[in-house]
Amino acid sequence: MHLYFMTRGIKQNRDLFVKFMETQMFNWKTKDLKTGKDVWQTVQGALRPVELWEYVFPEESLGEVLEMLKINPKNQEKYGNLSQSLQLKTLRKMLNAEPIPEDTELKQTHFVFVNGMGIHPIGIKKDEFKDVKEWNRGQEML
Repeated sequence: MHLYFMTRGIKQNRDLFVKFMETQMFNWKTKDLKTGKDVWQTVQGALRPVELWEYVFPEESLGEVLEMLKINPKNQEKYGNLSQSLQLKTLRKMLNAEPIPEDTELKQTHFVFVNGMGIHPIGIKKDEFKDVKEWNRGQEML
């Protein structure tokens, strides 16, 4: 059985959640091929990451982040190996995101190791600010 779900939260809590999920054991009924009888054995659940990430940074740094992750904003028809399909557009809509502007100027200032990674951008979303009186300042809303 496969259960698909998305998570969102503090990175440290997410990491703890992952550790717990990776250690869960279950009883599994199988057949002994020699005797044909049912036998029970213990198996470990397999947590396979298909992760959706939200990275928050200053709006003015979009070009730096795109370059850091090796994302070409001019390639609107295909991000990585994931084409601009209806599914991707639907996911972007669900996240209230917009396509990455093609005219974003890339700027190399940071390095992140991305070898062996498939990074498939979905879109961007501008910050929403709200006055929070008890803090006496504007706060970006989660």
